[in-house]
Parts: sequence; C-alpha cells; structure tokens
Amino acid sequence: MGNYKSRPPLCCADELKKKISEGYAVVRSRLSDDIKPRFAKWTPLQVAAFKGSSQNIDDLLKCSEVIDECTTSEDLSLIHLVCAGSSKQQWQKIAQILDKCGEDDARRRSILAHTTRNGFTALHIAVFKDDLEAVNALMDAGADPNEVGRNVLPPLHLAAMGGYADVARTLIAKGALLHALDFVQFTALHCATYWGKEEVVEVLLFNGADPNYSGGVGDRPLHLASSKGSLKTVSLLLDVGADCLLADDEGNTALHFASKTQYGAIVDLLLCKLGPRPQEAIAKTNVYGDTPLHTSCYAGRLDTTKKLVMLGGTGVLSTENVFSETPLHAACTSGKSIELVAFLLKQPGVDANYQGQDGHTALHSACYHGHLRIVQYLLENGADQSLTARAVSNVVAFQSINNNGYQSGPLSRLDSMGSLDGLSRTSSTADDVQQTPIIWAYEKGHDQIVALLKHYANKRPESDVCSEYSSGDSSYTPLPSPLGRLHSVTKEKREILQLRAELSNQYHLSLIDLDFQEAIDYPLFGKGVVKSICKLECFTQVTCWGH
Repeated sequence: MGNYKSRPPLCCADELKKKISEGYAVVRSRLSDDIKPRFAKWTPLQVAAFKGSSQNIDDLLKCSEVIDECTTSEDLSLIHLVCAGSSKQQWQKIAQILDKCGEDDARRRSILAHTTRNGFTALHIAVFKDDLEAVNALMDAGADPNEVGRNVLPPLHLAAMGGYADVARTLIAKGALLHALDFVQFTALHCATYWGKEEVVEVLLFNGADPNYSGGVGDRPLHLASSKGSLKTVSLLLDVGADCLLADDEGNTALHFASKTQYGAIVDLLLCKLGPRPQEAIAKTNVYGDTPLHTSCYAGRLDTTKKLVMLGGTGVLSTENVFSETPLHAACTSGKSIELVAFLLKQPGVDANYQGQDGHTALHSACYHGHLRIVQYLLENGADQSLTARAVSNVVAFQSINNNGYQSGPLSRLDSMGSLDGLSRTSSTADDVQQTPIIWAYEKGHDQIVALLKHYANKRPESDVCSEYSSGDSSYTPLPSPLGRLHSVTKEKREILQLRAELSNQYHLSLIDLDFQEAIDYPLFGKGVVKSICKLECFTQVTCWGH
C-alpha cells in the first residue's frame, strides 16, 4: 500500500448504492408530503375531493365550473386530491371531475398531466397509494403510463419500489415501457430487485423484461439481487438467462457481490450455474484487482472463502490487488474473523511473511487496523515483525495487466519537484527504513499492539527488531517522535500544493469564487468538509475537499 496504508472501506459501487437509497428516500418523502391533508388551507370542493362522498363532490361540482384550481402550497389539482384521499369511492370521483371537461380533450389531458410542486402526476400518487381502481380510472381517462414528471421516475418504478404487483401488471398492460430509465438509470426490474420485491420481479420477467439490461454503470439486476441477499430473485433471474459473468463498470460480477454477504446459498447457486469449471469466475478481478475471494475475506466470510478456495484452487490465494494485498492481507485488514485468518494460513503456499509489491505483510495490515487478537495469532504463527514496507513516491502506476484487461499493482504517489524534490526523497528513504509493523501500529495509536510487539521482540533476542538494543531481559524498540508524524502530514499537504502549481490558472479558485456551505471542524486540510461553488462565466462547478 505504500503511503496509503489502508484501502478505502467502501468501493465506488458501495458509495453509489448509498446515494441511490438516499435518492429513493427523497422521492418517498416528497410523495408523503404531497398527500398529507391540509384541510385548513383547502376549499370545500378540495376537501370533498380528498375525503367526501361521491354525492358530496357531485353537489359541489354543480355549483362550480372551476375544476382545474390547485391548492396554493403543494399545487395539487382536484385529481391529485382524489388519488391522495381515503374514501372508498375515490375512483368514482375521477370520472365525475373529468366529465366536467366535456369534449375538451386538451383540458382533460392538461389536468391528467399536471404535476405537483414536487413533480408528481395524479397517476404517481395513485400508484404510490397502491390504489388499483384509481390507477385503472386514470388510465381509462387517458393518463400516460410513462409520464415521469420532474423527478424522472416512471409510475412503473414506483410500483416496483413498493412491491405492488397488480398495479405493475396493469401499467404494463396499458403500455408502460419495461426498460424506461429513472433518475439513477435503473429500469423497473432493477428497482424491484434493489428493493427485494420478488412478486414484481416475476411480473416484469413474465412480461419480457431483460434480466441482463445494463444500468448507468453497467449494474445488472443479478448484481443487485446478489448483493441484497435475495435468493428467490437470484433464482428467477438465472432461470430466464441472467449471465453470471457480466461485470459492471467497476469490474464486479455477481459473485463479487454475493461473496461479501452472509448469504452462502446465493454463492452456491451462482457457482452451480457456472458449471463444472468455475475457476475463471473465481479468478476474475475488478478494477481494484480484487477477486471474489478478496471480497469474501474483506467481509470476513469464512464459509464462502472455503468454497471459493476449494473450487478455485490455491493459485487464487496469491493474487494481489492494487493495494498489494492477497486474500490473507484482506482478512487481516478487516479483522472480522480470526478463524478465517487461521484457515488461510493452513492453505498450501500461504506464507504469513509474504510481502506485497510495496513490502507490507499481513502483520502490517493487522497492526495498522488495530486487530490485537489477529496480531497475536500471526506472531504466534511465525510472522516476522522486522520486515519493512516501502513508501512509494511516483505517479500512480499499475505494474501488471491481469487477464481481464485491468491494470493492477501497488498505488504510488506524485513526486515533488524543484526545491521540494530532495526533501521528498529523503522522507521516502526514511519511510522505507522505518515502516515496520510496530511503526504502523504506533502511527494509528494502537498502544496495546505496540506493547505486544515489543513483548514478542523481547522474547526473540535474535530478531533484527531488537538485537541492536537488547540487554539482558529487556529490550528497547525505537519509535519515531511525534515530529515524524507531523512531517508525514506536511508532506501530504505539500503534494496538494504541488498539484495545484502544476494546474493551469483556469483551474485555480480564489476566495471570492467560493460560497461556503458548511463550517470546517478543524483548521486542517483533512478535517471536516468544505463544499464550495465556483461561479464561472459559463458554468457552475461544485468542488469538495476533505473526506
């Protein structure tokens, strides 16, 4: 890992799914807000549309020709209020209101297509309420089943998200497009799979939805079902031809996603579908160089790891990702299962002292992440704490290309130039000498691990860690001063400034261009979050610093 002593806890696919969930939550929240009754602000006709009887609204309509008046705050039409209401006769009111349009089809279409302030048509609200009779009444009146509104969310997606199979069936029969995309580039099948709505998945597949249709980043329904742990959905998709080997834009297959989860039955089903030779799928790597075995080890899944090793062979155990981590490194980085570490160490060819391309061992990983029990287990099983990792100071370069066409190798860093060049190289050289496991533990403040490493160094006076400093029954292990840590932080900030110096002026920001949205917690680059809006002549650029 070099200067990057830990990989990010979440990959881009994980971050995207968080944003997707947040996006759908916003849609639900806005719909719920739209259908909330506000009787004090409504006219008698609007109140009758929401909760009155069919006779009530008929009497009021006789006294008024204004049927396209909307509420002042949410911009709800009478049809919206009918679909949001709770009376058993709601669907009848739709015909009563639209009959007032007479032969004016343009007026009728305008009422049906009208959207609320949050961007929803009456059909959206009827679907959200799972009101099949209202949906049928709107469709018979000419509502568009593919109307998306400002939120770019077709009604069929709402039915899929809610698990409303009968409504979904009706929308499809009335012409809803199976492969229309919403604001996150999901089809209705993606949506039903993402939310685990198995009955809707069956309806969509029965009506011809493509199980291999690609989302915005190459994500397939099978990927979503595998990551969500829905065994029945995975089975349904495989039965209609979902391809296990298709990867998303990040290189993840369904097996990558399933290997992270606790649902071993899905892994079994995928491996069974792959046939008698699943080695290709087990050895397939994503853009990070992770095989499904890596993802299983990062997640601490012992049973899944055993299956993958048994079917994939021991060769996959030596595969390194771009963070210079083998599956053993991955298990020690996550620290979720000491039994998993023990299992891996027992496999042929697995060495506790194996050094990745940047020199760090499994012991380095366990020390850096504070996994005390795993550190002790590694030390008791021959881990050598004198081995050093190397800091890297070059432009990011991956040193090999794997069989999937993705480049892999250790991450490296940008060289400083000019007057900073000598200092950068001196710092890197010092890091090369010092990056033993005890230094990694010290840097993160894991005092118990530091004490444990010193204890084991004392028990082995022949070790390089303490031989120079041993005397009798005691030993001294050198540790850097806090000033060294400060130099490390300073180096990171210096590289940011160096990067800025290499960019042309058009990419530079001045304080007058920034509109600060959030306060910074501490006066350091790496603390807090600064969100700024750069106001340029032709466009608005959003810039985020921090993490």
